[in-house]
Amino acid sequence: MKYMMTLLALVVAAATVSGQSAATNPLIGAWKVDSAQPGLYVFTKQHYSFSRVQGEPLPEYPSNDKATDAQKVAVFNTLYLNSGTYTVTGNMLATRAMMAKSKFAIGGAGNQYEFAISGNSLTLTQKPSGAVLKLTRLE
Repeated sequence: MKYMMTLLALVVAAATVSGQSAATNPLIGAWKVDSAQPGLYVFTKQHYSFSRVQGEPLPEYPSNDKATDAQKVAVFNTLYLNSGTYTVTGNMLATRAMMAKSKFAIGGAGNQYEFAISGNSLTLTQKPSGAVLKLTRLE
C-alpha cells in the first residue's frame, strides 16, 4: 500500500510540474511578425516553427512551373524557414532546428534569443548579433 501511495504521489507531482511548465510558458501560441512583410512564429509546448518573408516582397509570377530561375532564387533568398525544438530559461529562448531552408542551420548549436513580453507584444533579440524582431500575439 505504501508503495502504491508513493507511486501515486510521484505521478501527481509529475503531472503538476508538466502542467505548470506548459501553463506558465508565455511563448506558447501563434505570433504575427510586425513588419511590412508577412511572418508567423508558432510555439507549442516543446516545438516551434518560424516562417517569414524578410527584405523584399516575394516576386510575382503565375505559377511555380512558369517561374524563372531568377524568380526562384529571389524567393529562396527572401524566405526564412526554421522549425524544431526549444527551451526557455528565464527570459532566454534557445532554439534547435530540426528543419530549415538550408542544411547548415539544422542541428548544431541553434540560436539564442532574449525575449520580452508586454501585453500581446513579443520582442526577440538574437544573441549575440542583437537583431531585433517584434511580434504580436494572434492566439
